[in-house]
Amino acid sequence: MRMRIVLAIGFFAAAARADFREFTQLPVDPSIDLALRRTADATLKAFPKLTAENLALTVIDVTKPDVMSRADYHGDAPFYPASVIKLFFMAEVYHQHRENDPDVPRALKEMIVVSDNDAAAFLLETISDTCSGPELQGRALRKFIDKRRVVNRYFNPMGYDISAMAKPWSFGPFGRETQIYPATPELRNRATTNSIASLILWIVRRRAVSASASDAMMALMERPLNPPRKDENQVTGYIGEALPAG
Repeated sequence: MRMRIVLAIGFFAAAARADFREFTQLPVDPSIDLALRRTADATLKAFPKLTAENLALTVIDVTKPDVMSRADYHGDAPFYPASVIKLFFMAEVYHQHRENDPDVPRALKEMIVVSDNDAAAFLLETISDTCSGPELQGRALRKFIDKRRVVNRYFNPMGYDISAMAKPWSFGPFGRETQIYPATPELRNRATTNSIASLILWIVRRRAVSASASDAMMALMERPLNPPRKDENQVTGYIGEALPAG
């Protein structure tokens, strides 16, 4: 058996456009809301150094597709999304129909399946028509930053409060990448659990970019319940371990 969906957000049975505003219109389920708050309270009690301001959860129940419901705990609070931002890079690749460009299929697989930062950097350069290098000044810097807004320009009009402009780094940025962050903190990558859950929901519902694009993204996000190598296990110890297969 295989299980589809992963991510560090609460998600039951998984999350024409992936419109965030439509996500916000889903009814809040009081029972899920109560369960989330109890889970948050238990988590904060178990980890005393964790504060409520640094904990966010979003759950969407899609077990009844015609009457989907949701709940969240600080779901609209912005935070640094680390590698989860790669989901938005992936969606933009398909939005631009670049999924079959040279090296892009391999990069997509490595970025999503093993969360490789080099692959993510390559794809961000591909979709934004930019490249790393020495620091820039004046018009050249403004043009570089404007091009890096390409993912934001797709998602922000659909109601997503995200920023996906910076490459994920293992040990920190260099050159002009530092001029996005840390030199300009407001340009740092950010997202909310609600925005991430919304994108996943529309991928699952085959409405992110297109039905075929959603299917391709789902295939990349699929995770085996029993991987052949233990060091490749991305289920055990994660939220996905508690979810049913499928």
